[in-house]
Amino acid sequence: MKYIIFTLFFLQSAFGQNNIEINYIIKYNTEIYNEKNGTLLLDLKQKKSVFNISKSNLKSDFQQEANQINVIQKDVERYIITDFKNDSLIFKEKINNETYIVFENVPKIKWELKSEITKKIDNYICYKATTNFRGRNYTAWYSLEYPIQMGPWKFNGLPGLIMEIYDDTNRYYWGVTQIKFTNKEIIFPNEISLYKKIDLKKYVELRYDNIMGNIDSQLPRGTETQTIKVERNGLEIKFEWEN
Repeated sequence: MKYIIFTLFFLQSAFGQNNIEINYIIKYNTEIYNEKNGTLLLDLKQKKSVFNISKSNLKSDFQQEANQINVIQKDVERYIITDFKNDSLIFKEKINNETYIVFENVPKIKWELKSEITKKIDNYICYKATTNFRGRNYTAWYSLEYPIQMGPWKFNGLPGLIMEIYDDTNRYYWGVTQIKFTNKEIIFPNEISLYKKIDLKKYVELRYDNIMGNIDSQLPRGTETQTIKVERNGLEIKFEWEN
């Protein structure tokens, strides 16, 4: 934590500006392939960041087939706010047509640095690091030219800015498209009073453990259902308290 604060102070002094804006392209190689914009806004004074995920798709392979009904939940503007000073991370998520603000501590990600392995991304020499985070194996490439220990989504803790990161199944991908420094004030979302607040364990319960109960509640009275175990296939598939 002290290193992160020192790094932010160094950046602020070196570049003479308070904030950094880093744009990413996000690729979801899921059942319906799509791409989105992601923007990491870093406030050097507050030691705080927000990662905004665009609501609209840059590209999608969704195709409507004849005689097929597809039920797709309307998306919301998603974001992840990371506050290192207060060891707090909050994110906005929609589950079964209800929007929640989810609270957790800043994840402590254990990286394995492989600095002897490098590759060039644009004009930056990047170093390799790997980790297993909540059930997925990731490979990250980071640049020491920007000593920022923050990255897209919930990723953090590397010696430099994450320029590219992906899981070993290539289901999820983030890559930097633009970096710029600015003195423009960062406006952090403040919607806590608008939606129900839950912690991470409750989020997991609602999203995964109670999925059949949520479906049953929407079916006509008297409808019989069979309980099945739903396989997790999202970004997070196993959590710290689970064996």
